[in-house]
Amino acid sequence: MGQGASGGAGQGAGSNRFVKFTRPAAQRIAAAVRHVEGGNRDQPPFGFEHPQVIGGAKVFRVCTYTGSWSKGSAKTVTFKYATGTPNTVSATNLFVPVTDTAGGDCAVAKDGTAWFLIDVPMFTATAVFVGATASAAVMRDVTLSASLNTSNCAITIGKTLSTTSIILMQSTFTATFVKFEA
Repeated sequence: MGQGASGGAGQGAGSNRFVKFTRPAAQRIAAAVRHVEGGNRDQPPFGFEHPQVIGGAKVFRVCTYTGSWSKGSAKTVTFKYATGTPNTVSATNLFVPVTDTAGGDCAVAKDGTAWFLIDVPMFTATAVFVGATASAAVMRDVTLSASLNTSNCAITIGKTLSTTSIILMQSTFTATFVKFEA
């Protein structure tokens, strides 16, 4: 029979008509029978496999949220595709501040009796950064003047230059970063 049975496993019914159990083995069997008889008849049948989810409880859900969500704070999220009520839970953000004020989709997971934020949509962007700069003087404005000397018919032309300093990019590089979806 099983563990704790006298007579050993693998013996045929003809060689040992009565199976004797130790007291601890009988108590384990009785506890299993009480569990099955007192259980919810709508749940799947009792088995010996090791289920990931006990009692049909969901431990991962896709949800929606509104507004920004600071690290360490709780927010009410609404289960997507849930037709019954209650379809909201309070989930805590333990990992990263979500600054997008519009909200959107997210994923939450249940640990024990508490729900926690585990994911929000993100996207990548490429930025151009300046590696080195130089300064240069350039002409900003020119003022011209002219005068006529009537005694000798000479024309004198004058000019005034105005310059300014500008910053030139000498080298650039690009980088990709991850940002929360806006």
